[in-house]
Amino acid sequence: MAGLGTKLEKIQKQPDEIQRLVRATLRGIGYAKDNKTEAIRSIMKWSEMDQELAEGSYAMAASSWSTTGAATSKGIQIAMEEIRAELKLDTAPDPARAFDWSFVQK
Repeated sequence: MAGLGTKLEKIQKQPDEIQRLVRATLRGIGYAKDNKTEAIRSIMKWSEMDQELAEGSYAMAASSWSTTGAATSKGIQIAMEEIRAELKLDTAPDPARAFDWSFVQK
C-alpha cells in the first residue's frame, strides 16, 4: 500500500494524463470489440494460449468491458472482494472511497 499515496498524488497532479489514459483504454476496448478475430490472435500471441482458450478468455473479458469507462455494480463488487482478499481485510472496502469516476464522466 506504500505506493498508493504516490499514485493518488499523480492522479491529483496530472489529471490530463489520466484522462488520456482513460480515453486510450476506451479506444482499445472499442477496437477489441470491433475486431474480435484480431483481438483473439493478439491474446494467443501475448499469452501463448491455443485458439479455443483464447476465444474463451476473450468472451469472458469482453462481457465485462465497458464502452463508457464506468464499471458495472457487479464489476465493482468483484474488485472490492479482490481487494479485501488481497489485503486480508475483514470486510470489503467502501467503493465510494475506492473509485474516482470524474475521469470517466468527462
